[in-house]
Amino acid sequence: METTKPTPPSDEIDLGQLFSKIGKFFLNIGLEMVRFIAFLRNVPLRHKTLFAVLIVVGAGMGFLYSTLIKKKFYQSTMILSSDYMNKRIVDNTIEKLNLLALEEDPKGLANVLSISDSLAGNIVKFEAKPFISEKDLIELEVLKEQLKNAQVNNKNEKVVEQVLQRIEIENRHAFEITVRTFSPTVIKPMQDALVSFFRNKSNVGKRIEITKTNLLARKKKLQRESQKLDSLKKVIYTNYRTMAEQSRQGSNNVILSDKSVTNPIDVYNQDMNLYAQLESVERQLFIQPDFELVDGFTEFSEPASDSRTKTMAYAVLIAFCLGYVIVGLRKLDKHLASYK
Repeated sequence: METTKPTPPSDEIDLGQLFSKIGKFFLNIGLEMVRFIAFLRNVPLRHKTLFAVLIVVGAGMGFLYSTLIKKKFYQSTMILSSDYMNKRIVDNTIEKLNLLALEEDPKGLANVLSISDSLAGNIVKFEAKPFISEKDLIELEVLKEQLKNAQVNNKNEKVVEQVLQRIEIENRHAFEITVRTFSPTVIKPMQDALVSFFRNKSNVGKRIEITKTNLLARKKKLQRESQKLDSLKKVIYTNYRTMAEQSRQGSNNVILSDKSVTNPIDVYNQDMNLYAQLESVERQLFIQPDFELVDGFTEFSEPASDSRTKTMAYAVLIAFCLGYVIVGLRKLDKHLASYK
């Protein structure tokens, strides 16, 4: 009688069984999801009275809250750019203003912002965040690509440092400042108050004055240089006109006080250069780009707070979720009561 030898165990994995187990795993997950959805559907149907009462109570509570307790607030945003402010300074300032706004007596906030007590009493909250323009975003993406290339080559460390500086939000000098008030008519006066407040801060105000003084001094210097060039151009023009009238022959050089001016066009180019610099200085004095209100507040008639309908919808949703909690607690109580 022949005896069959046991086949040695194989190290190979049965792919069919593996895929079968994976399929059962996902099938069980799908079934559990269906059971959970069915549970969410069946609970309100089985406890209609409970859920109906909770929905009515929730809607009523939402109506009373939005009518009697909750106050409407309005908000607007301005963009303030300054070379002398960074995120830490702005955040610290906004935090102090919010602490003053939370006080019952509005006199503290009114004194700091140099506004009336009634105006300060209508302020709810201040917010500020760095503002990044489209130009900055494009430059940031370009620098990110340069950073990737620098990481591959490990050569250009300056590019890496430049990217890190640009990414650091602390170095942003334009900020989006938002104010919330109980009245929309308060928003416009708050713009002048906030701009004056930031401008008159000790570190900012002094630097603005120094920059303005330097620009005025530069303007006077450019005007003096421009007057000298105007006098020189008159002399050159007079000499060339004289040469044309006398029809002189020989050298084309212009003789000015025994000095030869071989290329008078350079004088005119220098004059145009001075004019461009003077125009740039006057523009900076007028616009003041070192401290500039890029976009001011806008007075909106519609409140920024949630409407009564939205508040009631949130209350109904909370009441509906509370119904599931109550049903779950009932089942847990019954389950615990079965143990003696």
